[in-house]
Amino acid sequence: MNTPVKWLKEERAARPPEAPLAAAAPTWRTRLAEWQDAARDPALSVLLGVQVLFIFVVGPLVSTGTLPRWQLEFFQLLMPLVSFFVLPRRSKVRPLILLTAGPILALELAENGVFAGMLLRMFVTVAITVLVAQAVFRAETVTTHQLLGAVVVYLNLALLFMGIFAAIRHTVPGAFETFTHQPLKSGELLYFSITTLTSTGYGDLLPIHPLARSMANLEAVSGQLFLGTFLARVVTLHGKSRREKEAD
Repeated sequence: MNTPVKWLKEERAARPPEAPLAAAAPTWRTRLAEWQDAARDPALSVLLGVQVLFIFVVGPLVSTGTLPRWQLEFFQLLMPLVSFFVLPRRSKVRPLILLTAGPILALELAENGVFAGMLLRMFVTVAITVLVAQAVFRAETVTTHQLLGAVVVYLNLALLFMGIFAAIRHTVPGAFETFTHQPLKSGELLYFSITTLTSTGYGDLLPIHPLARSMANLEAVSGQLFLGTFLARVVTLHGKSRREKEAD
């Protein structure tokens, strides 16, 4: 009774093994996705470089008239575009960056749209900052690129508060005053934001309006908390990752 079944099993066992199916050739979408995943960490370092150029080189040179103002607008647009490659591929902020890049540039170039463009750029910057912070501070192992990404978040805080101060000044023209009582120049609010974030406070630019003072206090506290908690944690994890790598 079992002879046919036994014969069938023996015949199957005698057959040569079937050749495995050839792996499907990677499509351009697959290659693009792999490249984007590989570029995320290096993009953090690139973003930091763009920020440093914008804050410490381009901004001051534009303020003195050495560089044309369009270069300032270019770097303000370049920072979110570089952030596009930092964010996860499925992030909803990535299409937001692409959709708002054109309107932000158009509004800031228009005479009556500078304030609206600034608010839209701040909204995008907040979303980028939150997601970059999650990518950096949730990592179990921290690379050098992620360590630089923590600095990106820190400098983004200065840019965000600069936008807040600019919005307050737009609403209340006398909210800030220089010790020379001269009108504020382009870029001075960024200078004020960085000196406040780092608790330097030279006193040459003063917040006069109560809301401006409140925001300055908030930025000073945020800067100290960031350095004392979040950045310290990232540096500790980076050192731990290096020790484990050397031990292996």
